[in-house]
Amino acid sequence: MHRFLFGLSLVAGLSLQAKDQLPNIVLILADDMGYGDPRCYNPKSKNPTPSIDRLAREGIRFTDAHAPASFCVPTRYGLLTGRYPHRIKLNWRSQALIEEGRTTVPSVLRGKGYTTAMIGKWHLGFEGGPNYDYSKLLVGGPVDHGFDSYFGIP
Repeated sequence: MHRFLFGLSLVAGLSLQAKDQLPNIVLILADDMGYGDPRCYNPKSKNPTPSIDRLAREGIRFTDAHAPASFCVPTRYGLLTGRYPHRIKLNWRSQALIEEGRTTVPSVLRGKGYTTAMIGKWHLGFEGGPNYDYSKLLVGGPVDHGFDSYFGIP
């Protein structure tokens, strides 16, 4: 938790370095991808990852990060909220897992002037359950938790 708060304060501090220009932040959370899969971390990798390698070369690499859980839903919850994943009930199809009003990393970044977006799977629940009409607005999803836009699956 302390590392998360330190990282968040670091990001907030970086936003003060140039009043007119915020540094770009791209965060990639990939399921089923090992530490040694991208070539930027393992030059002998059999998987070509030129775009990830370029991001690593031109940006900041985190080399001592740890997932708070062994699968994606609690990891995503912990990453976005800074809370330990055991604080939620893992029944993502029946309720929104991030409580209304909960501070999230994207909401903090948005408050600092960033435009935020999420692309990919949400899987952190939403209001509506398994029989939800997906032609309607997704309530309790990413745009309700700090993201300006979202493209993906709930």
